[in-house]
Amino acid sequence: MQDQDSRQKDDFYPTPPEAVEALLDVENFQETIWEPACGDGAISKVLKKHNYKTIDSDLNDFGFGIPRSDFLFNFNTPVPNCDIVTNPPYRLANEFVLKAIDLGVQKFAYLLRLSFLEGQERRQTIFKNTPPSKVYVFSRRLTIWRGDQEKNGSGTTAYAWFVWEKSFYAKPIIGWV
Repeated sequence: MQDQDSRQKDDFYPTPPEAVEALLDVENFQETIWEPACGDGAISKVLKKHNYKTIDSDLNDFGFGIPRSDFLFNFNTPVPNCDIVTNPPYRLANEFVLKAIDLGVQKFAYLLRLSFLEGQERRQTIFKNTPPSKVYVFSRRLTIWRGDQEKNGSGTTAYAWFVWEKSFYAKPIIGWV
């Protein structure tokens, strides 16, 4: 167990089920969804309850999905006929967005800190040419715990679902969940 203030080395922070439910209340996806940072299956388990098929992979082995599958380096062609829904490692969030764009994914939704909207470099490398189509801000803060941490207390970070759709070039729609 790590001390309470340190980050998990591979950013393993399982997504609360209510976060996925909130996304599914406002968005529809193709029948098959790829979860490339599946961790312990937190997102995929909710998707399956809503009759989606999932492809589950992760760089690490958290006991769910196909381990040692590096989304950023092991995939050079898109998985046909599927969207992506994930909570990527935040330190690699830019790279995850750019990879999905590069793969030509039709639609992808990433759970990210609201502060992802900030930054001059991100504006130039992502938002200028490929803005998200929608950003769904959580009106009540999520509590996302490190994978090895005891759950107590409440959230201190603002999160949102960022949704990209291929060939979208207008201004993003902001909504609340």
